[in-house]
Amino acid sequence: MSEAAITRPSITSTHKPLWKEILKHWMDYVFVAPFFISFAVFGVYPLIWAFRLSFSSWRGFGPMTWVGLENYRVMLKDPYIVQSLTNTLEFAYILLPTGIFFAIVFAVILNMKTLRGRGIFRTIYFLPYITNTVIIAIVFTQLFDDTFGWVNLGLNSIGLSSVKWLRGSPWAAKATVIMLTHWGGIGYNVLLFLGGLQSIEPEIYEAAKIDGANEWHIFWRITLPLLKPIIFFLTIMATIGLMNMFNQPYMLTAGGPRGATETLMLRLYNLGVGGARYGDASAFGFLIGLLVIAISLIQIRLQKSWVGG
Repeated sequence: MSEAAITRPSITSTHKPLWKEILKHWMDYVFVAPFFISFAVFGVYPLIWAFRLSFSSWRGFGPMTWVGLENYRVMLKDPYIVQSLTNTLEFAYILLPTGIFFAIVFAVILNMKTLRGRGIFRTIYFLPYITNTVIIAIVFTQLFDDTFGWVNLGLNSIGLSSVKWLRGSPWAAKATVIMLTHWGGIGYNVLLFLGGLQSIEPEIYEAAKIDGANEWHIFWRITLPLLKPIIFFLTIMATIGLMNMFNQPYMLTAGGPRGATETLMLRLYNLGVGGARYGDASAFGFLIGLLVIAISLIQIRLQKSWVGG
């Protein structure tokens, strides 16, 4: 029989209409629907509404007035925006490297097998992270109050003059905000580095010691390179968090003294809630988002080669 005479079965399309597939799996869609509905209502819709608001003038009541790019132009020329950006970058410049450094140091210490009470110390370091930020801020307010703070009482007891930590000195206010931020967030960083240290195989250290490496060389040539992925992750997440810093300066100094601790998010709050300039605040919020995305992309590009190397 010739090959041409062989009858081949006709190929029929088995593709079903979309609505039939939806009806077939209707129960699955019912279970996943709450997430998508809540995301659309509380995520997508507010974002679209805020984007429209950024091109409008609105005082919180009455109709919106379309102003085009005027809000963005005003925000880019606002001197207070420049000051808040400078403050935020200063906080990030100080907190980012010191936070990584202290977290690595504490993680190495807490990972030592000869340390007594390791579990207790680990709990103590992680406790501020799970504690409410308001409670921590209240404690710091009691510590650094300009008049009745415990720190000033301690300084007076040894013959030193009091320091206006929260309302008088810009450098002292910034230092207090930095200490509060470290105290509240270092526990999470220590926990991640502890996990990274414990994931390193002991045989690697044993082989290095056999080759004659001391503890310092082991840390720089083995431990630190193996912690690069965690450092990379924490750097990205900490940068995003610091660019959105709000709670610490708001609860301690309210942005003072003289705007020395006013961050981008605190300025955004003062524009919207404090000044009822909701159109300007919305435009400023999108500018902050673009800035965070740009900085994160630059960091990812720079650190990928560092981690890979």
